[in-house]
Amino acid sequence: MSPRLLLLAGLLAFIGTGCRNNDGAVKLIVSYSGFKPGCLRVGVKDAEGAGEARTTELAGKGEVTGGTVTVAAYRESGWSNTLTVTAEAFEQKCEGSPVVTATETVTVGRGDVAEKELKLEASDADQDGYVSKSTGGSDCDDNSIEVHPGVQELCNGRDDNCDGVLDEGFQLGLACDAAEGCTGVWSCGTQGARICEQKPGMWRPDVDKDGQGSRTAPGVTSCKPPEGYVPNDLDCDDTNARRYTGAPELCNAVDDDCDDVADEGLGVGDDCTGESGCNGKRACAPDGGVVCNSPNPTMLYADNDNDHHGAPDAGVSSCEPTRPGYVESSDDCDDTRANVYTGAPELCDSLDNDCDGTPDDGLGVGTSCDPGQGCTGTKACEADGGTRCDYVTLPLNYYPDEDLDQHGKQDAGVLTCAPDAGYILDAGDCDDGNPFTNVDAPELCDKEDNNCNGTTTDESGVCPSGSGSWVDYSSAGGDVWRSVAVWGDGGVWVTGGTNLLAVRQPGQTSFTSLTGQCSGVWNAVWANPGNGTAALGGNSAVLGSHTPTGTTCDNYGAYATNTDVRGIVGVPLSGGTFEFHMVGADKASPSGGRVLRSDGVTTTPDNNTVAAPLWDVHGISREVLFAVGGDNDPSGVNARIYRFNPGLNTWEDQNVQSIPGVVDSNLQGVWVVSPKLAYAVGNNGSVLIWNGTSWSPMPGPSSEDLLSVLAFGKSVVYVSTASGNVYRYNGSSWSAVPIVGSAGKPFNDLAGSNPGDIWVVGDKGKRYHWPQ
Repeated sequence: MSPRLLLLAGLLAFIGTGCRNNDGAVKLIVSYSGFKPGCLRVGVKDAEGAGEARTTELAGKGEVTGGTVTVAAYRESGWSNTLTVTAEAFEQKCEGSPVVTATETVTVGRGDVAEKELKLEASDADQDGYVSKSTGGSDCDDNSIEVHPGVQELCNGRDDNCDGVLDEGFQLGLACDAAEGCTGVWSCGTQGARICEQKPGMWRPDVDKDGQGSRTAPGVTSCKPPEGYVPNDLDCDDTNARRYTGAPELCNAVDDDCDDVADEGLGVGDDCTGESGCNGKRACAPDGGVVCNSPNPTMLYADNDNDHHGAPDAGVSSCEPTRPGYVESSDDCDDTRANVYTGAPELCDSLDNDCDGTPDDGLGVGTSCDPGQGCTGTKACEADGGTRCDYVTLPLNYYPDEDLDQHGKQDAGVLTCAPDAGYILDAGDCDDGNPFTNVDAPELCDKEDNNCNGTTTDESGVCPSGSGSWVDYSSAGGDVWRSVAVWGDGGVWVTGGTNLLAVRQPGQTSFTSLTGQCSGVWNAVWANPGNGTAALGGNSAVLGSHTPTGTTCDNYGAYATNTDVRGIVGVPLSGGTFEFHMVGADKASPSGGRVLRSDGVTTTPDNNTVAAPLWDVHGISREVLFAVGGDNDPSGVNARIYRFNPGLNTWEDQNVQSIPGVVDSNLQGVWVVSPKLAYAVGNNGSVLIWNGTSWSPMPGPSSEDLLSVLAFGKSVVYVSTASGNVYRYNGSSWSAVPIVGSAGKPFNDLAGSNPGDIWVVGDKGKRYHWPQ
C-alpha cells in the first residue's frame, strides 16, 4: 500500500482510537443523495501548499438513493492550520472524471479535532447504478433500468449502452440470405436479436444507378433482385442520375424531383433586386442556381477632395456607370486632401502625398545639409511643400580681433557658425589695429579715442595740463644713449656709450645714473617684465645685468671679442624663466653676423654666425622671434631678416631680399606685436610688415634712415630716425610726432608700455618721454 493509502487507512481508524499525535485532525463526513457512488476518492492537503496531498479510495455505502461515509484525516507535521478537503464520486470505479466533486476548507488547531461535511448530489432515478447525464453521469435514459453504459446493445431501435449509436453491429438494412434461397435484409426481431427478413416483390430497372427504379419500364417479380434492378419505381427519368424523387430542384426547366413540376418554388421570372439595388428578373444560372439578371453593378468610390482618386473604404455599388462625387479609382489614401493620391508628386508637408506609405520620401527631411555660413543644418519642410535647410545651431556675429584686445572690429562682423581664427563674439572696437582702443579701454594720453565714445576731449583727465607733450629727460650733451627698455608701471632702463647706464624706477620722476657701476660700452638693454632686472649686451659680446635697486653691476665677461652686441631680448620659457638672444656684427668678417643664445646671462651662451651683420632682435616667444640686419653686397639687396627655428635652435634666412619692392638697404630695427604681426625698419625709409606667414614691404614715412620701431598694433606704429624724428603710423598714413630740440640728432631706440607711455633715446644725451 502506498504511503498515501497507508496514511488514510490509519485515518479511518481515528474515530475509534483517538489522535495518534498532537498535530490535530479533521473528521470528514461525506454524504451523498440521489445516487450511490460506486467509488469515492477522499483527499486532504495543506491549503498553503506545504507537503504532499493525501488521498484514499473507498466504496459507497448505504442505499441506492444516498448514504454517508465518515473519514478521519490527520494534519501532517509541517502543514499549516488550514486544510483543503475534497470528495469525488464515481459511478463505478475511481477512474476517469468524477460525477460530482465537493471541496471545503477547514481550520485545524494543534491537538484539535475539527469536523466538516462534504455533500455530493446527483440523480440515479432508475437506480441502475449509473447517474443521469444531466447531473454529470453517463446514463442516457435515467428512467429505464435497461439502459445504461453497462448493458449489452440489443437490436431494438434503442441506444441501450448509451454510446450514441443505435443497434450498432447488427448491419441492419444490408442484404442477407433468407430461406429458400431468397435474399432478405437484416432487421430487428421482437426479442432484441436480428433476423433476416425475406423481401420478395416487384423490382424495377435502375439504369442511371441513382437508387430509384423507372416509373414506366416494366418490373420483374423475384425473390432476389435481378442485376440492375431496385425495389421501387420512384424515378421519373431513369436516364438521368440527377432526376429522381426527392432530388433537389434545380433551375434548369427540368422536373428534377419528379413531382411533375419544373423549377417550382424558384420564382423564375419574378421581379428581383440584384447587388447594389439594381432591378432585374429571377432567372436560371448555368449551375442550376437562381440569379437576378440585373445589370452588373459598377463599384464607385467617393472622391471628396475632387482629385479624381477615390477612398478605398468608401466604395458603393452602382447600377449606373457614373455617380456625382464618385470615381472608379480607389487608390486615394487621404480623401480629404487633393494633393494626396497614388502617383501624386511628393511634397515636403509631412504627408504621404504619393500614398506609398512613407511621408516626404526622397526629400531628405532630417538629413544633414549645408545652410551656409559654416553652419550645420538639417532639411525641413517649407510651407509651400518645398524644402529648406534649417540651422542646427544659429549663426552668430563674429568680429575680427587683430589687435588681440578681446574686442572685435565693430563694422566687420561676419554671421557664421565657424569663425576664422582671430574672430571673436564681442565687438566694441573702433580701431582694431590698436589694442588700447575699445569700449572697455581706459582713456590714455595718446590723442586717440581709446574708449570709443567718439571724442578725444576726455583725454584732459589723463593728460598733464589737459594735453600731453614730449618731456625732456636728457643727460649731458656728450652721452650717447643707444637702447631703452621699460618694465612695470613706469620703470625705465637706458644704456649706451662707455660705462653709460641709468634707471628710473616706477614712481620716480628722474633717472638715477649708474655710470661707473658697469664698465664697458653697452649697446643694448632688455628689462625683465616682472622684477625689472636689466640684461645688458655690449662690445666684444660682453654680457651683464643690473637690478633696479642694486649698487653693483654683474659683468659676466666677453664671449666674442670680435662681435659687438647690438640687440638683446628675453623670451619666456615655462616656469617663469627666460631665454636670452643677442645679435651683432662680426668685426672679423664685415659681411657676417653673430647670434648668441643663453638660458641666463650668467651662463656661457651658444655662439653661432649668420651670413649678414645683425642690428636688432625681438620676439614674444621662441616660436615668434626675428633678427634683422644686412650686408653691403653690391650685387643684390642688402636687407636681411632671420627667424629662429625652436626645433633646431638655428636661425633661418627669410629671403626678404628676394621680395619685389624691398628697399636695398640694411634693416636696423624689428618689433614683434603678435604671432601674426611684426614690423622691421631700416635705412632709406625701408619698412616691412609680417602677417604671420610672410614679409612684405609697405610705404615708409620718409626716405630717412629708420633706426628703431615700436608697435602695439596695425594702427599704432612708431619709428625713430637718424635725423632725430619720430613718426607714427595710424593704419593708413604716417605723421610726424614733433619733439622740440631733437632735429639733426639721431634717435637710436624706442620703448613703451602703451601709446600713453613712450620713450625715445639717442645721441647728445637725448631722452624724451610722452606725455610727461
